[in-house]
Amino acid sequence: MHNAHEATFRITTPMFIGGSDQKATEVRPASVKGALRFWWRALNWARHAQAYPHDETAALRALHAEEARLFGLAARNGGGGQGVCLLSVDQGKIKAAEQPFSPMTASQLYLLGMGLGSFKGGNRTLRNALIDGEFSVRLLFRPSCSAADKQSVLDALYLFGLLGSLGSRARHGMGSVSLSRWQADARKVPATRADYLAALRSLLPQIGPQLAADLPPFTAFSGRSRIDLSAHGKDPLALLTLVGSEQQRYRSFGQNGKVLGSDAERNFVADHDLIFDATQGKPVSKAPQRAVFGLPHNYFFSSSKGKADVNYAPEGKDGRRASPLLLHIHALSETDYLAVHTLLPARFLPEAAQIRIKAQKTNMVETKVDWQVLSNYLNRFMERETL
Repeated sequence: MHNAHEATFRITTPMFIGGSDQKATEVRPASVKGALRFWWRALNWARHAQAYPHDETAALRALHAEEARLFGLAARNGGGGQGVCLLSVDQGKIKAAEQPFSPMTASQLYLLGMGLGSFKGGNRTLRNALIDGEFSVRLLFRPSCSAADKQSVLDALYLFGLLGSLGSRARHGMGSVSLSRWQADARKVPATRADYLAALRSLLPQIGPQLAADLPPFTAFSGRSRIDLSAHGKDPLALLTLVGSEQQRYRSFGQNGKVLGSDAERNFVADHDLIFDATQGKPVSKAPQRAVFGLPHNYFFSSSKGKADVNYAPEGKDGRRASPLLLHIHALSETDYLAVHTLLPARFLPEAAQIRIKAQKTNMVETKVDWQVLSNYLNRFMERETL
C-alpha cells in the first residue's frame, strides 16, 4: 500500500453521532465511509443509467458491482472491508457538549424533531453532540488502483466536504461538515461563494437528454435535481434558525392561527382536514401533500387530542423514507456561512408500496407525491442562487 491522500473537515453544526450508547465522542471511519458511498452512488447513477438506457436492473447491477469493488463489501469488525483503499480518521481537536444549542430556538427544535429534542423544561436536546473542531480523513490507495478509480473515490470525498453531513438529522442541517484542507489532488478548498459554486459544478454529472426527466430508483443526481444556495450569514446556528423558521411557517397549520408569533400561512389546509378526519375514524384515500418531505411524520391536534401517524410500512413494519431534501450549512470562513439545499427527487417508495395512515383506524393509501411542494418551499428563499 502507498499513495496516501488526505482531507480535513470542520464540524460546522452540532453532530449527533455515536455508537450503541448514543454518546458523541468521535467521528468513526465507518460513518465517513458510509457517507462517501452515499455521495459516490449519487454522483455515479447517471453514468450507469446512460450506459444501460433501457435496462434499469442492469444499470443498478453495474453500479453496485463498481461500488463494491471501490469501497468493499459491508464493513466488518471496524476494518472497513476491502476495496481500492484503506480509510482512517484522525480526530484532531474535537469538542463535545451536552447541550449544543444555548439557548435553543423553536426553529432549531423544529429541525431536530421530537426524537432528538424536547421542549419540556425548556428547549433542549436529548443527546450530546460534537460541536466544534476538525477531523482528517486519510485514504491509502492500493498500488494496483487505477487513476480513474482513484479519481472516482476522491470526487466523492470532495463532494462530501461541500454538501455532506454525519449523524442523526444529517438531512436537516445537523452534523454538517465543511472542507477546510485538501491534500489529495490539485483541487483547492473553496474560499468564496463563486469558488464554492464552481467546485460543485465541476463535480455534477452530465445528464443526457434520454434521462433528463427520469426519476432515479434511489437518492441520486438526475435531471430533476436542484442545488440552492438559499441563504448566507455570519453564524451557522443562526442559519439553522432561519431555515427552520421558513420551513415551520411553510409547513405548519399553527395553533390559534399563529406560527412563531405570526399569522399562520396555512399552505396545507387540505392536509390538516384530511388527517383530522382520520383521527375521527373517517376513511381517507390519499396521503397528505407534506409526505414528500419524508416519512414518518406525526400529527397531534390540540383541539381534539387526536393523533395520527403517517408512514411507510413494508410488510406491516414501521419503515421510513428519508427526506429527498438535504440541508447543509457550509463554512467558507469563520464569519461566512452558506445554507445549502440539495433536492434529489427519486422514486418515492418501491413499486406497489403504500403509505399507511394510522389513527383511530388504519388506512393504506397510494404513494403519490407532488414534487412541486418542495420546489415551492425552496422558492421562498429570496436570495437563493440555484444550480
